[in-house]
Amino acid sequence: MGQQLSLYDQFFRAQARLEERLNPVRWEGSFNARECSFHQLGPYVGKLKSGMVRVLLEEFTKEGEVVLDPFCGSGVVPLEAALLGRGAIGNDLNPYAYVLSMGKLFPPRTLDQALARARELADQVEKQVLEENVSIAPRWVKDFFHPRTLREVVAAFHVLQHQKEYFLISCLLGILHHVRPGFLSYPASHLTPYLRKKMYPREKYSEMYAYRDLRSRLLAKVERAFVRAPKMELFFRTQRRVFQENAMALPLQAREVDAIISSPPYFGALDYGRDNRLRLWFLGVEDYKVLEKSLTADDGVYLPQMRRCLQEMMRVLRPDGYCVLILGDVHRNGRTKKTAEIVCESATHIQMREKDGWMYSFKTYAIVTDEIPDDRRSRRNTKTTKNERILILKKLPARRA
Repeated sequence: MGQQLSLYDQFFRAQARLEERLNPVRWEGSFNARECSFHQLGPYVGKLKSGMVRVLLEEFTKEGEVVLDPFCGSGVVPLEAALLGRGAIGNDLNPYAYVLSMGKLFPPRTLDQALARARELADQVEKQVLEENVSIAPRWVKDFFHPRTLREVVAAFHVLQHQKEYFLISCLLGILHHVRPGFLSYPASHLTPYLRKKMYPREKYSEMYAYRDLRSRLLAKVERAFVRAPKMELFFRTQRRVFQENAMALPLQAREVDAIISSPPYFGALDYGRDNRLRLWFLGVEDYKVLEKSLTADDGVYLPQMRRCLQEMMRVLRPDGYCVLILGDVHRNGRTKKTAEIVCESATHIQMREKDGWMYSFKTYAIVTDEIPDDRRSRRNTKTTKNERILILKKLPARRA
């Protein structure tokens, strides 16, 4: 009994030290000018802050260990893991998330190589652009582009997707729509695709509705991507994998990963299909609403699905490994859903018998709160999610089976 109490005392002392070290001050402010520029290949709603991810990786993992993010979104966790010399595994069911993560984790080795390939692509596009049939594009897609620009973009995607050149696909998706001259669309919002014709009427801003060539814009985007490129020797030595699977059934062996760091969906607070519908169309998703149903869980299925995901995380995580989940309190219709506490309760009720003869379970180390300032929001002045909560779980033996 004394030994058991001693173990619990050690556990709670470790918990107190952990909460003290995970101070949100360590990731305050913008990291845009400090982070690896591959993080900025393409925009993504609900993107994790790279500074927070780096702190979590340094706290819960060591160089050479394998880190999994089963809901990797834009690939912040696997990219940061690879930059720190960890093995990196990302997974996401969203085609845009998959392409973006592949683009970041498998780039050309040098800027010269990337530019050479971009020029080859532009040459191919200019040769076959007149043959492209864009009449099949829906009206809402055509509304975003000058007809000649649209032909070039469609031609470029046909070439790149056939050759699976994810880095250049990511660069192209990153310049698909915005109001700035370096982007390909008519005046539109950057993060989510909405035309801004009222703010920029055609009769007053005719230059914003002119043809925009793909070549110069893609080359400029590639150069921006390499402004703060990683140290390629360490980066390319790391194990890097990306999957496009349901997180309830990961293509991994039992105990294959040393740590899990992820930000699962927030009770349907974000609309991943709708917010990326233009990019998804160019990736071959004709109806984003069909995809939306599999990406954004409603209240009725969120908890059962999350429980299955947690069971899968436990299966692939080694004993004593950490599972760190960044979750948001969701405020809608006058009600608050404390996602971290809800997921925590579900996680700690999971037990799994493994081949070593022990039953394993998740133990809660801490829940750390980080308030989201307005300058970190995808949409300004929205208050759907006011706080992020970092839930730290550890896979420990509960008893011998």
